[in-house]
Amino acid sequence: MLGSQKKKLEKKREDALSSITGDRVNIELMAQRARPADDPIDRDLLQTVLNNIAAIETAARNASSITELDDLIADGESQGIASAYFCPVGEIRDEGSRAIDNMELWGIPAPSIRKLRESFAGGADQSPLSSYVARAALHAIFIELDEWTDYIDEYEGTMRRYTRWMFGATAALLVIAGLCFYLAHMFPFAMWFGLIAAGAAGSSVSVMAKMPSLDVSLSGELNAYGRRIRSRIATGTIGSLIGVGLLGWGVLPLTIKDSGFADALSACTSYGLAPCPITKMLLVLGVAMLLGVSERTLTSFEQRLLGEGSNQQTPRLR
Repeated sequence: MLGSQKKKLEKKREDALSSITGDRVNIELMAQRARPADDPIDRDLLQTVLNNIAAIETAARNASSITELDDLIADGESQGIASAYFCPVGEIRDEGSRAIDNMELWGIPAPSIRKLRESFAGGADQSPLSSYVARAALHAIFIELDEWTDYIDEYEGTMRRYTRWMFGATAALLVIAGLCFYLAHMFPFAMWFGLIAAGAAGSSVSVMAKMPSLDVSLSGELNAYGRRIRSRIATGTIGSLIGVGLLGWGVLPLTIKDSGFADALSACTSYGLAPCPITKMLLVLGVAMLLGVSERTLTSFEQRLLGEGSNQQTPRLR
């Protein structure tokens, strides 16, 4: 266990040093760009930034935890965006536009991109009058670029982690459902667990198919997505059980190639010496999963049972 933690720490240290080195190189390359004589570099600021990055690099070499290294990576990025203050005045507009164009290619919501362009244009237009104001506008764009980069990394990591969990849960639930259906002829109550597992598996597939897009950042939805996953799976599972019950009772008849769902369900729950045929098991499993996948399950059943007008408002008396 200690060896594994040390290995993770050293891998993180390697990533941190690489990131900090990249920040320093970006600043040095920006400072090396050709510029007219009337656009000198602030040498004192440049030396201060490089000294800060050197101190961050030294701290990263001596860090003893992954959390500390994460903080040092963020500190290095904060110093790295100071490269905006060393950009030649004649290149400020192109540099800012290029950064915004890159963010637009990432799929960032259009309102955010439009607001950035308007804000940057207001500062860049003053470059002939005040180079500091124009560079400050470019620095703000670099800050926005850094924040969106962090958010996209968080988004991709979160979605990858949830997808892994959902895929593993779906595979496990399918195995559990199949086993319960196989044992239902000896233990009829096992069918309940099998139907619950099948409905939850279908709901998990639905969650994987409808992962949120990048624009959830505007509403803060990403931070609450774990709670929404649990709610969606619970709702889908309950809807699947309701649907299976109605189909099993024959309230909503379902027949697939002369094989009725109610008959298949009855065959799989009948006490006997041998399990029900595999085709009937697959029919019950498939229908239960399908009901878990569909978000319209409860609405459809409500309309069939209560009529199409069940969702209409009751007329008010005058």
